[in-house]
Amino acid sequence: MKKWLLFAAKLVFTAGCLWWAFSGEDFSKSALLQPSQLRWDWIAGGIALGGLTYFISAVRWWILLRAQGIRITIARSFELTLMGEIFNLVTVGGVGGDAAKVFLLNRQHPERKLAVTMSLMVDHLVGLVAMSLLFFAVTAGRFDALESQSAMGKGAIHFGWVFFGGGLGLIALMFVVSSPWVHSRIHKPGKAMKSDFLRRVPEIYDVYRRKWGHALFALLVSAVMLPVEYAIFWCGFHAIGHPESLMTVIGATPVVEAISALPLTVSGIGVREKTFEILMKDLTGMPAEVAIGGSLIGFACRNLIWSLCGGLLFLRPSDRSSIKAIEETTHEETTHTEA
Repeated sequence: MKKWLLFAAKLVFTAGCLWWAFSGEDFSKSALLQPSQLRWDWIAGGIALGGLTYFISAVRWWILLRAQGIRITIARSFELTLMGEIFNLVTVGGVGGDAAKVFLLNRQHPERKLAVTMSLMVDHLVGLVAMSLLFFAVTAGRFDALESQSAMGKGAIHFGWVFFGGGLGLIALMFVVSSPWVHSRIHKPGKAMKSDFLRRVPEIYDVYRRKWGHALFALLVSAVMLPVEYAIFWCGFHAIGHPESLMTVIGATPVVEAISALPLTVSGIGVREKTFEILMKDLTGMPAEVAIGGSLIGFACRNLIWSLCGGLLFLRPSDRSSIKAIEETTHEETTHTEA
């Protein structure tokens, strides 16, 4: 019940953010409301880039799984990535995309559930490192004008500096704490531990320090993926009739993605559009209706279309059989929490 209330609150907040983004602007002449004026070739390009983004993301996770000795095909990793996205988009309870991927892959590797879970966590961390490096590389020396124009734009950029800088520091600290030198002093040999979980997590995490080649390869793959992913919104702006510099979009999107990743709205809808509106107006003078429309088109090309493909894959009997297990686990967790 609490999770349904939380989801309802997110829906209300999503509606509020969309109202905030759309209020005070004239969208009557926007190409978003006149499909005949849209550049459908750019939308098709955005959809293609969305698929490529998910494929590259699947390759990154496949590399991290191999570091743990978990062998699956790239095709299966791609399928699981798409199926996880449908859970990210429509989830109501406690089962998100990562949890769904753990359940689905656990059917093949039931003895490696913790390693699968850790690989997904490291997958997110690798993405954060790549996004941070790209943000600092692209934005260095480019936002002086922004800081003098808009208080909200200045706040968004400062949030990016704190978010990405703090994220890199936290990841570095996690590697230090998980290293054998530190871990052996915290949990000395022969010392009783309340849970085997406390011992295994640092050991599994430390695999990526020992097999640094896999981690570096995954980081390079992520560095290739991010410009492709951000170019989807560039296609969205072109589709709505407002050509924009790709580098400008790449410079702004990491901040937009960081803010929209906060669990405030459903899939970041509303927050993403308002942040794009603020940053693109400050950087290029882009009209609000263009920024919002391009953001919504980018979201549809990247998230909506491909999550629907993941939903179709999930309907296969071999994967659909996991629905009951997911629902039962979610129910047990909810009952335990409420108790």
